[in-house]
Amino acid sequence: MLVFDIRGSLAHFRRPDTTNTHATYPFIPYTTIRGLAGSIIGLPDFKGTARVGIRLMSSVRTSVQQMSMLGKGWLGGGSDINRPTAIELVVSPYYRIYWSGDYYEELKNNIANNHSHYHTYLGSAFALTNPSYVGAYNYLEKELTAKHFDCLSVIPMDAVDKLIPVPGTQYGRVGGMHREYYGERRFGTTTNVLYESTGGPIRIIPCNNTGTEDYTFIETEQGEIICLW
Repeated sequence: MLVFDIRGSLAHFRRPDTTNTHATYPFIPYTTIRGLAGSIIGLPDFKGTARVGIRLMSSVRTSVQQMSMLGKGWLGGGSDINRPTAIELVVSPYYRIYWSGDYYEELKNNIANNHSHYHTYLGSAFALTNPSYVGAYNYLEKELTAKHFDCLSVIPMDAVDKLIPVPGTQYGRVGGMHREYYGERRFGTTTNVLYESTGGPIRIIPCNNTGTEDYTFIETEQGEIICLW
């Protein structure tokens, strides 16, 4: 499994259900990571198969700014539209990505050598980022039982049987995040995702769905428990 970090000063992961205000997802979506991987290795459209774990390495912080849409032709408004539009930004994003799937060697070599075919950015072209290599980890799939454990990554809600609150934690839920991409900006099913907004672990009892194609829990050689989906 390939592990790498992405961080920046700003990010904007546009929620597709927002128009007047351009709201953002609080962390990088699965489909955006696929696009980032395609940019690194030079694919115009990533259509491979991969499972990804997303770990928040810093607290989620957002800020709302206004920008002009002059020359953007926004929603068929023509090239001269100059409508002030509120845009929500993620401030100082920092994520650790766990990648298991197609193009493993190409991604590993490019990131380790600080090389990318196209520009890499966090959701929008103004939010540039430079992925940094962390390592190549061995891991084992975790047996799902009725016992609880602490997961360091975000988790699809379908994988959670019971959430066990821990003092000092701050949980959040993202609804309608894309999990399937068919190419040419066509998307499939969505999922709801649980996260801890300060970047801390999430204590859960998992659903005992061994063999599901939607997600899997793994434990790395470093003892980290991650949900790949």
